Amino acid sequence: MRHPDPRTRGPRPRHHASTALAGAALALAAALPLAGCSGSGHTASLPDYKIPAEKAREGEAVPEGRTGKSADMRFTVVGFREAMTDVMGTHASMNAKGAFTRVRVLAVNTGRDIQVFDTWRQRLVTTDGATHSPDVNATMIKRQPERLSVGASMRVEFDLWFDVPRGARTRAVRLYGSPPVGATTDPAPAEIKLP
Repeated sequence: MRHPDPRTRGPRPRHHASTALAGAALALAAALPLAGCSGSGHTASLPDYKIPAEKAREGEAVPEGRTGKSADMRFTVVGFREAMTDVMGTHASMNAKGAFTRVRVLAVNTGRDIQVFDTWRQRLVTTDGATHSPDVNATMIKRQPERLSVGASMRVEFDLWFDVPRGARTRAVRLYGSPPVGATTDPAPAEIKLP
């Protein structure tokens, strides 16, 4: 039996491993664009979340289709009541100087970064064109947020309280999101007509 000459034997060829690795890399590169292709029209539409419904509170209107967007924050007014003479909380009650208006808001962060909802920036617009800031006392008595960090793809629901002159009627609510990353100016508000 003839043995190979050890002087002519070189390192074992590695072309099998490198060929297999190159093939795997090509397969992965081809699959990556497909992984990001949603909404191509060939897939069924995604289902809606089934969120439990809540009953409206006494005297509260439930407007439909009252939605607007400011920066990455999408707002929907889900409840509305005006001409309330007082407010009662867990530790205090208070009469309005004029009349309280309560706006129930659903806020959804549609962006990829945190949005800060600042209650004190929001405005209620009455039919005479006047704008009104949220009422500090009613907000505190009803334990509603002053500032709220809304994470990416997060949704929150809360009340905004305003004390407006008695007899004033609401025309709209102006809702402000926070500037997105890199923005140099404040975003335009979402102005949602009410009632």
